[in-house]
Amino acid sequence: MFAERAAEIEKLARDAGLNPFDTYFEVIPLDIMHEIAAYGLPTRAQHWSYGKVYNHHRIHGKMGLSKIYEIVLNNDPCYAFLLDTNADIENLLVAAHVFAHSDFFRNNICFEGSDRNMVNEAVEHARRIDEYIDKYGLERVEHVMDIGFALDRHIDSHKGLNRKKYPERRVIEKPVVALPYGDLFGEKRLAVATQVIGDKIPPHPEKDLLWFLANYAPIEPWEKDVLEIIREESYYFFPQFETKILNEGWASFWHAEILNRYHNLTPSETIEFAQLHSSVVQPGSRVQLNPYYLGYKILVNIKERWDALHADGESPLDGFAKLFEVRATENDVSFLSNYLTKDLAAKLNLFSYGYADEEDEHDHDIEIKSRQYDEVLRALLAPHYNYGAPKILVTQVEKGELRLQHEKGSLGDLDERYAQKTMGYIFELWKNPVVLETTRGDTLVKCTYSQGGFNLVS
Repeated sequence: MFAERAAEIEKLARDAGLNPFDTYFEVIPLDIMHEIAAYGLPTRAQHWSYGKVYNHHRIHGKMGLSKIYEIVLNNDPCYAFLLDTNADIENLLVAAHVFAHSDFFRNNICFEGSDRNMVNEAVEHARRIDEYIDKYGLERVEHVMDIGFALDRHIDSHKGLNRKKYPERRVIEKPVVALPYGDLFGEKRLAVATQVIGDKIPPHPEKDLLWFLANYAPIEPWEKDVLEIIREESYYFFPQFETKILNEGWASFWHAEILNRYHNLTPSETIEFAQLHSSVVQPGSRVQLNPYYLGYKILVNIKERWDALHADGESPLDGFAKLFEVRATENDVSFLSNYLTKDLAAKLNLFSYGYADEEDEHDHDIEIKSRQYDEVLRALLAPHYNYGAPKILVTQVEKGELRLQHEKGSLGDLDERYAQKTMGYIFELWKNPVVLETTRGDTLVKCTYSQGGFNLVS
C-alpha cells in the first residue's frame, strides 16, 4: 500500500518540477534509526562518540522530547529510512519530504561534486579502521580518531578534498637577456635569474589542518589513513551543514505543497496531516529556533513576494520559479542574508539573546539582547561560518615549530579549554612545539604547547 502511494507522491513531486534521485525506502525499527542517526550513515567506522550520540537520541525519544521520522542520505541512488511505528499518513508526509531533500541534494550548488557513493565508501572506511584496530589495538586507533574528530571541521571547502602536496624545494635558473642601452650599442648580455620554489612550508596560510597534518606531520602511514578517512567524511557532511535551514525549509515547503495536491487522502488523514505539518514547522523554544520553521517561513514569503512582483510585471519569475532559483544557488548564509527581510523578522518575533552578565562566567542567566534586524541577522549567521569552528591557519613552520594564527571572525574569542586540548592533540601529531596567536579583546595572546604542556602568555 505504501509503495503505491509513495509512487503517486513521487509523480506529484516530479510534475511540480522536483528532480530527485531514484529513491529507495527502507522501514526500520527505532533502535536502528537511532544508530543511523548517531553514525550519520548506515555503516561507519566505530568510535565511542557515536555511542554517546546514540544514547542521547534514545533517551530523548523515550522521554518524548523528540522523534526521528526519517533519515535521508545524499547518495545516488538516494536511500531513505522510515520508522516502522510511523502511521500511514506520517509516511506519506515523510515520502514527500524525502523527495524534496533528494531534489535539493541533486540540484543545489553546494552539493555539486559531493561524493554520491559515500554509503559504500564508508563501508570501506570501516573495514580499514577495523583492520587497524586488529593490528594496533582499539585504544591506539581510537585515540588517533579522537584527534581527527577534534579537527574534522578545520577543512578548506574552497580547495576541495583532492589536493596535491606543496611543491618540493627546488631552484630554477632561467637565462635572461639583459639589454641595458642595447639599442645604442647593438649589444646583448646574457644573465641568469634564479627562482626558489617550495622553500617555505606552508607557502601560504593553510586552513585545512587535517590535510596539512596528514601530509606533513611525522606520523605512521596508518595514522595518516585514519586522518584522511575522517577528512573525507567531513567533506561529505559539510554541504549539509551549510544548507541546514534552506534544505529543511525546502523539504517542509514541498511536503506541504505535494500533500495539498494529493487527492487520495481521507478526511481523517487530511486532519492528521495538518497536525503533523504544524508540529514539524513549529517555531521551537524561546531560545532555540527550529530550522524547519525558519526555512519554511522564508520560502513561503519568497513565493508570495515574487508572485506579486510577477503579477505587477516587475519580475520575469513567478513565485515557484524564484523558489527553484533559490534552491539551486543559495546556502544558509546567502539565503538568510538575501531573503530574511526586516518585515518578516519582525513578524516572526525574532530576537538575539545571551548571558545577562557576559563577564561573569558563573552567571548563567539568559536575557534578550536585541530585536534590531541587523543584530538578529548577525546572531543567526554567526554559527554558519567556517563549518561552525574557529578559523585557525597554519602560517609557518620554523625550526620544527608549528605556528598557527586564529582569525577571530564572528565566533569571538577562543575558548581556552578547547584551545588547550586541541593544541595538545596537534602537538601529539607534530611532535614539536606548537604556537597559536590569537587576541582577547584588543590584547594579543600567544598560546604554546610543548613537552612541558600548555602555556598562555598575554
